[in-house]
Amino acid sequence: MTRIALELAREKDNRELLALMADMAMPGAVRVAYRREPDFFRALRVEGRQSQTIVGRDTGTGEIAGMGTRSVKPVYVNGQQQNIGYLGGLRVREPYRGTIHLARGYQMFRRLHADGRAVLYLSTMLNGNRAARKLTKSRACLPAYHDIGQFRTMAISLNCRIPAGRGGAEIRPATSDDAQIIIAFLNEQGRRRQFFPAYSSNDLFGDEGLLSGLRPEDVLLAFRGQRLDGVAAAWDQKSFRRSVVTGYARWTGATRPLYNVWARLTGLPLLPPPRSVLNYAYLAIPCVRDDSEEVFLALLGELFVRNKSGHSFMMAGMHESDPLLPALDRFRHFDYLSRMYVVCWEDGEDLFASLDGRIPYLELGSL
Repeated sequence: MTRIALELAREKDNRELLALMADMAMPGAVRVAYRREPDFFRALRVEGRQSQTIVGRDTGTGEIAGMGTRSVKPVYVNGQQQNIGYLGGLRVREPYRGTIHLARGYQMFRRLHADGRAVLYLSTMLNGNRAARKLTKSRACLPAYHDIGQFRTMAISLNCRIPAGRGGAEIRPATSDDAQIIIAFLNEQGRRRQFFPAYSSNDLFGDEGLLSGLRPEDVLLAFRGQRLDGVAAAWDQKSFRRSVVTGYARWTGATRPLYNVWARLTGLPLLPPPRSVLNYAYLAIPCVRDDSEEVFLALLGELFVRNKSGHSFMMAGMHESDPLLPALDRFRHFDYLSRMYVVCWEDGEDLFASLDGRIPYLELGSL
């Protein structure tokens, strides 16, 4: 049997990690490789305050056979700040997929978990990724995966009709002087969601924090009178994280030319040729006082108009029960459906049982 040595990734592994990410596309009608170039470790900054990547190396060939990442950051749990983790970035080359290697990988995750930085973890899995969904089955070697509903990722066309009306809000771009009021607003309103990140001033308008690379002009603010009532941003991450189309399922590839003719007529996003870098921005930090759909639509309309010349589409993601989701549904889009899980070992079951039913939140650009 092939022997796999598990270890924590280090800076010297950067090139091999980038190659693995480039080689491993997510399955589906559109196969996409989520690359972290030019620096795998810099890209981890948006995922958590602390991140650890496990690599499994074939001791015979020396190549990296697989990897997975544990990231930890402060979020709001039942309205109170607490660190939780995210388990993601799982990539295993085809010849090495098997229960024994998987079990050993999770044993190492459990050893890392013993540092006490997090009790609960989040994870998402594409509905069509059957191999990954097997992790949710009860096995002695794995933590418990608690399904908490569907997470909808949407590729939204920017060539679409913008709903009229602003809900009485004045929309303007942020400046660097707005950083403190933005952070205060996000923390005040965001705690109404389960797992909303607890942002600090170091996260905004810099290159080191959880919102690394987000510039003041990327953020729009909605004011009613003197009161800030909404925030939304377009987060372009191509300088450190990009998505590349590696191919299409047979039927999708065969019908792509016809679909693109129809898409040009209807304003839907085009399907680009293989090896294309997808040109999009993430809808980031969408947060609106009292979940006002009018204010959110006003922010979206202005955000889409400002970004249509520089991006082909916008990626947005929300839990299926989020009251802001119907506003996104008013724009032409594709859906990519995932299941969202709370993951825990035995020491996290009590906290999971105490979750008070707030609507789950994930910052899509941090996954």
